[in-house]
Amino acid sequence: MNVEIQQREASKIAGFHLVGPWEVTAPEGFAKLVAWTTKHQLIGPWMAVYHGNPQVVPAQQLEIQTVIGVPTDFELPEESEGVSLDELAAGTYARALVHVSDGDFAKPWIALFSEWLPDSGYTLAEGPCFDNYLNDGSQSGEWDIELYIPVNKAE
Repeated sequence: MNVEIQQREASKIAGFHLVGPWEVTAPEGFAKLVAWTTKHQLIGPWMAVYHGNPQVVPAQQLEIQTVIGVPTDFELPEESEGVSLDELAAGTYARALVHVSDGDFAKPWIALFSEWLPDSGYTLAEGPCFDNYLNDGSQSGEWDIELYIPVNKAE
């Protein structure tokens, strides 16, 4: 797995916050995001922000935000029920570019945490992990995705 360390500036996001198993809430959240962005003709990078470690937190308590990146001066348009504005924190992130073609979006995340992180010289930092979808693979089943995890240099 090819991983690079990046410094990211804070960025503003807009979208939906859901609680429950990610395999249920991610598709539900992205369906809501499609409807909202289509209605308001909004464009921006598509992301999922993951809160909680699925190896520790019960599935029913996992949180996800399905969002798009928006300009810093963005204000929610009327008829944006359920949509919230938030910010992805600035910091040091490990970034992995992955390709998903089998529908198993968890597999590259598991590899990043179990194969790359232990011997990387970095430790997991506080804050959510997120992914950035580089294309819409909903028709082809082919997805190019950037995975981001907050990290600190190991001591």
